Amino acid sequence: MEIIPAIYLLDGKVVALYKGSTEQKETYYKSPAVFAENFQRAGALKLYVADLNAKFDHELAQKSEIKTIINAVKIPIMLEAAFSNVEAIKGALELGAAQVVLRSPSIEFAKTAIETFGPEKIIIQIFAKRTELIEKRQKKRSDDYTDIVDYAEKLVPLGVKYVMYKDQRAEGTLIHPNYDEIDRLFLTVGDKLKIYSSGGISEIKHLVLLKKIGAAGAIIGKALYERTITVEQAIAAVAD
Repeated sequence: MEIIPAIYLLDGKVVALYKGSTEQKETYYKSPAVFAENFQRAGALKLYVADLNAKFDHELAQKSEIKTIINAVKIPIMLEAAFSNVEAIKGALELGAAQVVLRSPSIEFAKTAIETFGPEKIIIQIFAKRTELIEKRQKKRSDDYTDIVDYAEKLVPLGVKYVMYKDQRAEGTLIHPNYDEIDRLFLTVGDKLKIYSSGGISEIKHLVLLKKIGAAGAIIGKALYERTITVEQAIAAVAD
């Protein structure tokens, strides 16, 4: 299972949101590039970077900060932003991202992205409140799938290879991942999709259980910032 440190960027700084709220957040004043370099030095083989300023009329709001992170390390970057068109995805890949993460896109847009860039470049984030897909962060949706499993099943015929389940209720809480919903995804589409987990991870035992369930990887942010676990400990815990 992959251990993927996350760098969440808001106004050029690394932050940890609490249940998705920018009003309830922790801000870390170390340079984002320094975070990236430290994660790489600790053994991370991939990083997750999220542009939290990005809106639908401004696809990458922190382009210079993201480019600085990309230039600071030699490992691949998974880049999350409010991508809503092919041009924005192309721009992110040209910037140096290895993969882009689409926030609960419409089925139509997911299909277009996969057809245009291929399944290795696209990760579909299933952004949810427990069982239900959060739709407010994706405008111009052309479907009405709200249950996360129904949504995931619709992604399979498109050729999607990677999805990431992110539970807003667990984000930044340092309590535990939403195992019930992750397990439900695995029981239905786990043999067809590689599933990453994000949100709530704070202890080594969380990673061990995610690996047992079958997760392809774990995205870890606040737990690493607060050093409740380290990259080295996380990697060792899930090593074969």
